[in-house]
Amino acid sequence: MKFPTPNQSHFRHGLKTAGAAVAAYAVTELLNLPQGYWAVVSVIVVMQTNLGGSLRAGVNRIIGTALGAAMGALALGLMGTHPLALGLEMGLCILVCAYFIHLHESFRMAGMTAAIVILMGNQGHSIAWVAFARFFEITVGVCVALFFTAFVWPSRAGRQLRAGVVRALHDEAALYSILLSCRRGQDCDPGEEAAAIAQLEKTRERNHLLLEEAKREPAGLAVREQITVSLFNFTERIAEHLLSMEHAVHHDELEELHDFVARDMDLLAQTTITAMTRLALAIGADRHPGPVEDVVRAIGEAEDALSRLRMERVLPGYTLEVVMRFFSYYYNMREVAVELTSMAGRAALLGEK
Repeated sequence: MKFPTPNQSHFRHGLKTAGAAVAAYAVTELLNLPQGYWAVVSVIVVMQTNLGGSLRAGVNRIIGTALGAAMGALALGLMGTHPLALGLEMGLCILVCAYFIHLHESFRMAGMTAAIVILMGNQGHSIAWVAFARFFEITVGVCVALFFTAFVWPSRAGRQLRAGVVRALHDEAALYSILLSCRRGQDCDPGEEAAAIAQLEKTRERNHLLLEEAKREPAGLAVREQITVSLFNFTERIAEHLLSMEHAVHHDELEELHDFVARDMDLLAQTTITAMTRLALAIGADRHPGPVEDVVRAIGEAEDALSRLRMERVLPGYTLEVVMRFFSYYYNMREVAVELTSMAGRAALLGEK
């Protein structure tokens, strides 16, 4: 198992979470809340690495707490506090929340809150008081967490998405290099290829989440963050083209046809991989990516090679399936390069803002 390398952002997030937890505990002491530890628990649950993520977690926790407190109080009022009734109440509340969790993730918290209210209501307290106390304590924790997220070392999801774009480009360059080796038949390791695809999908999933969190942030997307979103969209299209290439690269019957244009196509692939890495470094360093004429030239030479292939009437000697797979591979290969050149032009705007 590979453990992540600690960095400054991890340290700051840990300090911020610890500070918020202590602050929440101090508030509950000042307000003399009997079960104030629920506020501390809420801080730990809600604190995310960016404001959008904390808002999402905080809203879900408040909604879930309100639903669960109401459900628990209603169940106690209707069915009473007999031990058998309590078991039935908890089972029914959790069943309802589990059934509706596909509608909204706040139902996950609702089931836990309902169970707490039902159990606490059996200790001689007013049902309404128990339900309100749980809701208030958890709301205190959520508010403290959001305050610390917004004002103590604040971090926006839109800025984190830019780092995600850089990771996506590096992952795509790594996968492209493996696909090129597999096409050449050189040291093609299926395990390495599968790992590269899994890593890329993990990065894409994380970036999608960051995008959703960025959209939730109160200030909206700044101009630079809007540019970052467009860069994210480029990486998504590039990833789809690479995955389409992966489906075609492992057919042995294509190798002979590949050989007719191998020099020009391999040049396009190598140039594109180099440009991917170069663009990732430029975006990460917040500087102009520079020209990509080498990629444009490589695209032109690859198109000329395909034109010669058609003019020399090589294709009629192959089956329709082989020809279709061949052009599918090179179409996606070309589109990766085209998307990258457009992405570089868009990334240049970051250096102007």
